[in-house]
Amino acid sequence: MIMNRLLKCAFVVAAFVLPAAELVSAASAQDVPKFIVTKVAEKPLADLPPGDLYWTAETFSTLDAAKAAMTDTAVAVEIDGIAWLLTLGPEDKLGHGGQWETSIGPISRFEAPSYLLRINVSDAPPGTKTSVHSHPGSEAMYVMSGEATVNWPGKTVVIKTGEASPGQPPHTPMLAASTGDGTLKELIMFVVDPSQDFARPEEMN
Repeated sequence: MIMNRLLKCAFVVAAFVLPAAELVSAASAQDVPKFIVTKVAEKPLADLPPGDLYWTAETFSTLDAAKAAMTDTAVAVEIDGIAWLLTLGPEDKLGHGGQWETSIGPISRFEAPSYLLRINVSDAPPGTKTSVHSHPGSEAMYVMSGEATVNWPGKTVVIKTGEASPGQPPHTPMLAASTGDGTLKELIMFVVDPSQDFARPEEMN
């Protein structure tokens, strides 16, 4: 499966300081649940589509069918056996021949020398959370299962299964948590400036 071949990255859930006198096994430290985020696809763009920007999500019967429907600003991925086509562009209530799921936005436009589309998937047991961080671009989130609670300065959004939300402008501090009864599986769709670090630590004021 695609996800088994791609790089995984985890935002820090907690920092553990172990005094020298305290004996804690490495195995027990590894057993602490973490909010895991996996990169499943990337695609470079020379420029953004004109107008207001939305992410349109569709499902297809096969990954080949999703790839056949791709445009220049779309990414096709397979996640847990389901083929997705994720397209950046104007708000779209029809899609590109798949099962339309949602059109999320508008997300913030921004200026950059070039752009990168990036698709991440979360795998976050209940009660886990990311560190406070930011991204050099805009994102949108679609919850496939579980529940996400996302905090930005002065704003909190709860996203339940089958719901979606646009993020905040680039470089806005944020923290995401898995707040449902089951594991949070979330599509996270980014357009970022690839000349900058994809994520950096922040403080929440």
